[in-house]
Amino acid sequence: MYRIARQPSYYDEVLPLVRLADELTSLDPGYNVSSGGDRTVARRHGESEVHNTDKEFRIRMDLHHYRPEEVKITSDNTKITINAKHEEKQDNHGFVSREITRIYKLPEDVDPKSVTSAMNAHGILSIKVQKKSPEEPKEIPIPVTFK
Repeated sequence: MYRIARQPSYYDEVLPLVRLADELTSLDPGYNVSSGGDRTVARRHGESEVHNTDKEFRIRMDLHHYRPEEVKITSDNTKITINAKHEEKQDNHGFVSREITRIYKLPEDVDPKSVTSAMNAHGILSIKVQKKSPEEPKEIPIPVTFK
């Protein structure tokens, strides 16, 4: 009986590197890496996640079907709105068009002017909002009035 040694495939070499890159860029442990066709995609079980820490408010959302230019993010003092839309495209099964809108309520202790966003190569959108710096107690002189 002969054993045929299998040559390592592209995915045998790339998937461990993608997992390591995700760990090093502090993606949460709930992410897994899967491969489909000729591309490797990091996906989250579920659509989005929210973290509210003492330093920042964070949103992560899987938008791997969209390019960054197809994503619109708006913010006011109370909420962040994410809208992703692409027109009809051809895929393996025919034609598809997609649109998603999510609205997240901002905590009261964040600075709404500090919103930043970034999308990685896997289509994971990250939004961060810094917390307001606590105000230092100020001594206020109070005049004494005589009645």
